[in-house]
Amino acid sequence: MHYLRRDRSMFEGSYLPNHGCSNPNQSNPSGPAMPPPPERWSILARIPKVVKDKEAKRTFPPGADVSVACDEPPRASILTAPFRISPPPCLPSYPYVAAADSSGLLLLRATEPGGEVTHHLCHARTGEATCLREHDCPMGFDGANVGLMASRDSCVVAELQPSGDGSGRATLLRYTVGQYKWAVTELAYSPPLHRQWFCAGVVSHGGMLWWVELSYGLLACDPYSYKPELVHVPLPAVIDPLPGKVANLANRGSHSCVKASSGRQFTSCTVTMLREG
Repeated sequence: MHYLRRDRSMFEGSYLPNHGCSNPNQSNPSGPAMPPPPERWSILARIPKVVKDKEAKRTFPPGADVSVACDEPPRASILTAPFRISPPPCLPSYPYVAAADSSGLLLLRATEPGGEVTHHLCHARTGEATCLREHDCPMGFDGANVGLMASRDSCVVAELQPSGDGSGRATLLRYTVGQYKWAVTELAYSPPLHRQWFCAGVVSHGGMLWWVELSYGLLACDPYSYKPELVHVPLPAVIDPLPGKVANLANRGSHSCVKASSGRQFTSCTVTMLREG
C-alpha cells in the first residue's frame, strides 16, 4: 500500500482484515476445501471532512472522537473529525491523513490557525483519537516520509529523512505509543544520494517500514528494533521511460508505482494513456 504521495493525492488504499468469517480452509467431507476469499480492502480519502463540535457530538457514536463513513470500492470512505481535533480545510494548510495501517489506525496531520502542526492517532473502528506529543527535533514532519506500523500491543510512528549531501546519513524519528516520547536515531544508508530525497510514500509490509523513492529504490528497517539498520532494495531500470514529466523526479509518482510482488521478483512499470480522436 502507498500512503501520502508527494502530490498529496486524494486517495489511499487501506487493506482491512476479514473478521467474523468462517474458516475457508476447514475440511469439507462432501468436497474439496474452498479457496480463501479475496482480501477485503477500502479506499480512504486523504482529506477529512471537518465538522463543528456540536454536529460531531450529535452524529458520532457515543464517546467517539472521530468517525469513518465506510463505503465499498470504488467509492471512497471518509474520515470526519471535529474542530477540536482539526481546523477546517483551507489552502494551503489543510488537514490530511499522513499514514495508515491495516489495523485501522490512521495518523491525521492538522495545522492550527497559529501555524502549529499537530498529529493525532485515530482508530477507524473505535473512533478514538490521541494527540501525539510534539517533538523538539529540528526537522518537521514531511507527509510523504511518515510511516505507521501497529503490532498486537503497540504502535510506532516513524519518519525517515535521508541526507542528499553524499554522506549516506539518515535521521530516523520514532514515536512509540505507550512510551510517550520521541526517539531520534542516526543511521547510515548506501548507496548515498547526491541530490534531494523524493519519497513517494511509506509501506508497512513484512514487519518493516519501506520508504519508496521511485528513482532510487526502497529503504527499509524494523521501526521496533533497538538498533535499526536501513536496507536498500534497488528497483529495475525502466528500459523505455516516458518523456517529459517522468524526468522530473518530484513528479515521478504520477507515472510509476511499486507494490508487493507476492514472492516474485520486483517489477517496475511506467504507464501512459493516449487520447484517441
